[in-house]
Amino acid sequence: MSIRKRLVLSNIAMVLIPVLLFIAAVLLLVSIFFGDIKRFMNFGAAKNLDTTIINQEFTSIKKVASLSPEQLEHQNYLAAIDQKLRKHHASIIIRKDHKIIFKSSMVKQLSISTLPSFGEDDRWQPVQWVGSHHYIIQSYDFYFSNGKKGTVFIARDAGTFIHAGRALFLTLFGVLLLILISTNGLLTYFVSRTIIKPVNKLIQAAQKIGEGDLDFQIGIKQKDELGKLAQTFDHMRQKLKESINVQLQYEENRKELIANISHDLKTPITSIKGYVEGIRDGVANTPVKMERYLNTIYTKSVDMDKLIDELALYSKLDMNRLPYHFEEVNIQSFLLELIDELTFDLENENVALFFHTNSSEPYRVLADREKIKRAVTNIVSNSLKYMDKDKKSIEISIKGQADESVVVQIKDNGPGISEEALPYIFERFYRADPSRNTGTGGSGLGLAIVRRIIEDHGGNIWVESKIGKGTSIFFTLKTFV
Repeated sequence: MSIRKRLVLSNIAMVLIPVLLFIAAVLLLVSIFFGDIKRFMNFGAAKNLDTTIINQEFTSIKKVASLSPEQLEHQNYLAAIDQKLRKHHASIIIRKDHKIIFKSSMVKQLSISTLPSFGEDDRWQPVQWVGSHHYIIQSYDFYFSNGKKGTVFIARDAGTFIHAGRALFLTLFGVLLLILISTNGLLTYFVSRTIIKPVNKLIQAAQKIGEGDLDFQIGIKQKDELGKLAQTFDHMRQKLKESINVQLQYEENRKELIANISHDLKTPITSIKGYVEGIRDGVANTPVKMERYLNTIYTKSVDMDKLIDELALYSKLDMNRLPYHFEEVNIQSFLLELIDELTFDLENENVALFFHTNSSEPYRVLADREKIKRAVTNIVSNSLKYMDKDKKSIEISIKGQADESVVVQIKDNGPGISEEALPYIFERFYRADPSRNTGTGGSGLGLAIVRRIIEDHGGNIWVESKIGKGTSIFFTLKTFV
């Protein structure tokens, strides 16, 4: 069902339902107060005449009470007045102090306890319920000649005033109906605004997005369907903005990557070219020089080959094209075997490798053996490049955590890393040496590859370091379940 149709039906209902409820309430109230709807409808002009005569008679009685109150003690006088009032459905009651000295037989239900006290007529509600009857009571307080308090009451059926309500009923009903229609009309207008206004905002937002402007907020905070639509629309705008920012960052990274690759490849190529030209020009005119030139060319070629391999590996990792073969691995036994292998490879570099664990537990993790081996090797190689001690030391330790993971720590006794450089050491091509000297810094991809491997394992990696005291690199692996 369309919004327009729902609005039309809801507004029709908002008019009809209150009107029907009002009519039903009127009929219910008439039945309660008058017992019969016909009795209510038969009240006429005669009642208006009754009210006039009763008020005139009450005025005369008040005058008598003021001028000659003793007359209100004469039963014959009071009986005559009562006779007149009965013809017009009213009765008289005279009270002296706390005793009723005259009461019409038509109001037997009324007693001292149901009548207002002396001096309280202004605070007394005119319509009083007594048993199953309701009366309109008028009272006037006075003093008898002997100083005693006196009150004259005129009591009549509350239906005496119904003729006024009946005369005004149609007018009141028409006014009420007009108010209901006006109120619902205004309500419809404001409800329509709550729909049209957010729709216009969404249209403006769509136009801005079409023009490429994503730096705005829709600002619709309604909690209805349009509010949810606006939230979804704004979420889409934010995602689109993030996507564009990522694309721009990717483009910037691509340019930086090309520049770094060009620099890192040009450096060994320039060296190779220089040494080849030296050989061609006869500079290497002795067997010793020739051997040194050829060894340098070979070393630079190996460096280029390693750089290309690392670029290829990082590219595959970055594009998720390198397959992983996860399996259950006893990380303690795995690291011990890897340390033995590294010790053999580094036996001529005066490096001491140590392994520590605070538990005999085997610590079984879910990992790809070759990738974790590459990660640990890269960390160790990176540490050795910056070692400035005669006795080089690397310690590898593991410990379990409460979150069902294992922490691997690789600590060296190198020069440490400055606080300014710590946040960037896992970035690709980052080197603390701004000159990008490959003699110490390598390709700048080693730790970036490590971070990508650990993250692909669902783990975390971080670094702690102090200048002069060495560096510790930590990473976590999930335990095998």
